[in-house]
Amino acid sequence: MYQVALRNRSLRILAIAESVSSIGSWVTMMAVFAMVVFQGEGTVAESSGVFLAGLVPGLVASPVAGWLTDRFDRKRLMIISELLSGVFVAGLIVVQRLEFVYGLLVLQALSMTIMTPARQASVPALVERHELSRANAFLQQLAGIIKIGAPILAGALLALVTPQQAIVVDVLSFALSAIILSRLPALPPSRSQVASEGAGSPGRSVGVALKSSWSLRFLFVLTFLAILVIIGLDVLSSVYVRDVLLGDEGLYGLIIGLIGLGTVGATVLLMGRKGESSPWRDLLTGLALLALIPASLAVAVWLEQVWLARALVLGASLVGGVGNGLITVQASTLLQLLSPADLLGRISGVFQSVTIAGQLMGMVLVPVLVPGLLSMDLYFLLSGVLLAVLVAYAALSLRRVAVLRGVNP
Repeated sequence: MYQVALRNRSLRILAIAESVSSIGSWVTMMAVFAMVVFQGEGTVAESSGVFLAGLVPGLVASPVAGWLTDRFDRKRLMIISELLSGVFVAGLIVVQRLEFVYGLLVLQALSMTIMTPARQASVPALVERHELSRANAFLQQLAGIIKIGAPILAGALLALVTPQQAIVVDVLSFALSAIILSRLPALPPSRSQVASEGAGSPGRSVGVALKSSWSLRFLFVLTFLAILVIIGLDVLSSVYVRDVLLGDEGLYGLIIGLIGLGTVGATVLLMGRKGESSPWRDLLTGLALLALIPASLAVAVWLEQVWLARALVLGASLVGGVGNGLITVQASTLLQLLSPADLLGRISGVFQSVTIAGQLMGMVLVPVLVPGLLSMDLYFLLSGVLLAVLVAYAALSLRRVAVLRGVNP
């Protein structure tokens, strides 16, 4: 199961560095919310500002980050990204004004934007093509485990020290991650990439690649629509847990933890599978499983017993987490397989912008729809139906394209 990681030292280095950095980032996120919301009595708008400060910069900067990934050594870019992030996060230790907190979060988000396209472009250089799915599953498995454990660790740490003291852990994690990344081999772009892009722009040739590949365009569209539909879960779930399931942050955390556990389970399945998997089939299966979460939220509203509603949602969260894992891993695999090697960084950057755009659009749209135009249960029901329709349409489209002469979906 873990052969691809055990025999690939560079992949292990990348995984460890990313894990160390992620743990520190969870600590900082919890610490910032402690400063802004819990200790500072922040409003919903101020809480939303924390999310937006970490999200919006990537919408604009990701294509540029992808271009840099195709121009310079990916190892050096990742190290620089970690070191700059550590510097900006360190500023949170001393600032007190909320606008300065937002500003530092924006700067840190900009510095971290480089990591996703750099990692996407690095993995195919570290493993064989037929091992991409397992390599991505291994990296996602560690991310899922950290998503389960890091918030608990951060909460325990904040119970012992001040938020400012806790942020020191993140500063150290960025430094340690940079040191670990320094053990990677050089990961330069090919000479042809640098020569062809000497006078180019960040978006140069990406449009041509998308225009020439139906499968790549379809991956972009499918991902955007799925995120646009599913982001409502993030926006409404805390209110739903409080008002429908009559729960508190403990139940809310349990739901998130079960989704994370399901995600880890999906990576175990992918890594243990014999032979090569079908990324498209896994992606569509993941979307179908993920649709069970909003469907369960809709049905739970109509159940009279609260314990039964909770059991339904918890079970669906675990199964939907498996779907989330399949989607996350195989979307990365498809992006790596379908993108021309010399454009992988730029295409990954644009893909990251597309996913962020879907999140932002959903965050704006959901409060407009609920509860003004739609009740919460009807919104979740429609979300589940839309995901099911999206899966059916995608399956038919892929099958139709597969039979066309000379076209491989």
